[in-house]
Amino acid sequence: MSDRPNAGSSGRRSGSSTEVALIAMAALLASVPAAAQTAAATAALRQAMFVAEDHRVSDEAALGPLFRGLASRDPAVVIQAVRGLGRMERGALIAKVAPLLADSRPAVRAEAAHALGQLGQDSLGASAALEALVPLLDVTGQDPLVLGAAVRSLTRLPIPLPERATGAIKRVINRTEPATLVLDLARGLEAASRRASAAQFRDPATLAQLATWARLTTTVPANLAGPIRRAAVQALGRLDKNNPAELARAASDADPLVRHLAAQWLGDTAAIENRRERLTALLADPDWMVRFAALRAWGRHFQATDCGPLVRALRDPAPNVGLAAIDLLGRPCPAAANAADALYTLVDSLAGSQRGAVSSLARWHRGARAMVSLARIVPNRVRGVFARAAINETWQVRMYAARAAGIVGDADRLRDFLADRDDNVRQAAIEGLLRVRGHGADSVFMAQLRRPDYQLVMTAAQALEGTPNKAAAGTALIAALERITAERKETSRDVRVAILERLAEVGSAGQAPAVERYLADFDPMVAGRAAELLTRWTGTARTPRPTRLAPMPVNWAEAQRLRGSRLRLTMAAASGGGTFEISLYPDVAPATVLRMVQRARQQAFDGLTFHRVEPTFVIQGLSSGANEYAGDALYLRDEIGALAHERGTVGISTRGRDTGDAQLFVNLVDNLRLDFNYTVWGRVTEGMDVVDGMLEGDVVERVEWVR
Repeated sequence: MSDRPNAGSSGRRSGSSTEVALIAMAALLASVPAAAQTAAATAALRQAMFVAEDHRVSDEAALGPLFRGLASRDPAVVIQAVRGLGRMERGALIAKVAPLLADSRPAVRAEAAHALGQLGQDSLGASAALEALVPLLDVTGQDPLVLGAAVRSLTRLPIPLPERATGAIKRVINRTEPATLVLDLARGLEAASRRASAAQFRDPATLAQLATWARLTTTVPANLAGPIRRAAVQALGRLDKNNPAELARAASDADPLVRHLAAQWLGDTAAIENRRERLTALLADPDWMVRFAALRAWGRHFQATDCGPLVRALRDPAPNVGLAAIDLLGRPCPAAANAADALYTLVDSLAGSQRGAVSSLARWHRGARAMVSLARIVPNRVRGVFARAAINETWQVRMYAARAAGIVGDADRLRDFLADRDDNVRQAAIEGLLRVRGHGADSVFMAQLRRPDYQLVMTAAQALEGTPNKAAAGTALIAALERITAERKETSRDVRVAILERLAEVGSAGQAPAVERYLADFDPMVAGRAAELLTRWTGTARTPRPTRLAPMPVNWAEAQRLRGSRLRLTMAAASGGGTFEISLYPDVAPATVLRMVQRARQQAFDGLTFHRVEPTFVIQGLSSGANEYAGDALYLRDEIGALAHERGTVGISTRGRDTGDAQLFVNLVDNLRLDFNYTVWGRVTEGMDVVDGMLEGDVVERVEWVR
């Protein structure tokens, strides 16, 4: 069955639209020279493969273009076909891809190895993928590209690796060249260190090899030496936690990203000698990311007896370090630290941000975050600031004030915040009021179900768990479900599933007619939940029959024309200004690049924010609602590939497979745990300093496509 709705024949007399198109193509090809025919046929095949992959088709006939691509003489076509099949993540397709491991072209074999790593994510396919991949490592003269791909795929399979697999990997990791292979091997062991087979790589020889890689400097190109050392140090930090020599070396590395990893290593719960002295040294590091990680490690191990470094860090010139200190001071400190006084001074500074929204953007963060920390340790000292925070022109200040009010249990103020003009403020107030009033506030929660913001509605539905007011809640939930469904947005899945889950608790068989229509919903997950609900209510098994929305058209040729182009993001002056540019990767993520360029040309991103800033992890933004649940209406499919989530690479935020909504994130460090899980569709090639300086709520003035 096709994923397109109403995809049947348009009638026997005139032929289907597909048949008409094929006849027209045949006529066209007959009129051009043979070479041009070949080029046109290849272009048509690549477009058909692109559509099949993008639509996530399932039946053999619909997968036909990808299967035909496997037999092409053009390696670029074969690689596209293999990659597309791998992205289906269906173990049943391993039999189609595995023969490509014997292809004469190393690039094809490597892509097939990566694809098997994805197909092996299916629990039924993991063993088959392993059986196909292990022999690659024992082939004499195997190309380094293939060896690296095989190791990275084996070490991410969701099953414990048998000894013959780990033995094959260990026979490969003593290779010292080329540097690209060493990088793949280091990243493979880093992946293994996070999985069930980690203990099998704690042998002395493997740890010694990792230590060698962690020291690589001049023997490999500089652009590879840093990533190799970072992957090796991450693996050592898990496999050999009590190695003081390697920890000390990492803490003195020339690369601040390696020193940052050493600070994280010191934050581990394992017993580490001289932890305090080592952290004290890193707290004075010239790089703010190192100081940030060291500060958090200090908070974990020494805050109960010494908050001095945290209080001193409030004056750190790097805003994110000061904000980390504020958050940490929300936990108990010795009285001598005077943490409460320091926090109150910051909270009091919010009084100076009433000159308008523009001026307050640069100064609200410390005071707003200090409100929450002060509420945790000295509740009575923060109550007096809620009134002025409630009228602050920056909505984020009001949101943090709502969080603080929830901590201190100020029900009256929380009710005020539930009337705020910004739904993110209301969402924070719901969480607080639920803790303070419980189901005594159910009528207020039900009222929020009428609001447009998905995150707010979802939070309100969750707040009604266990409500005694079942009839009223059921009526309000059905109304919200109908209103949101009418918007016809794939990205409404999370909120609609949350509503159906609550209806399963508070609803009754009398509401079955209202839920009946969702058996044919455009979202298969919603249709499935509706079937479960109706089966429970009526006692008769119901079957979902979803009718998918038409996917957004994709054009392979148009995507290829975007090669060499960039997106330029200009930040608002009140958010610090500056620009950064993202070089696009249409070869590996064509659908994503097409959508992001289209949205930029529509000026859909102009004026939006980076609502999530997690130092030493990512920044995330371009949400129309400045939260996780608001974005483009149609989902973007994942375009998983072998590109690692290195510092500066750009990905798409998702909430499960193939649920991208055009919110982007930028990796601030090497986030290797994101590899093969999130699309990499570009890289920041100019202005990374602007990215590093981003703060929560910073506004994007405009996003431009640069040819």
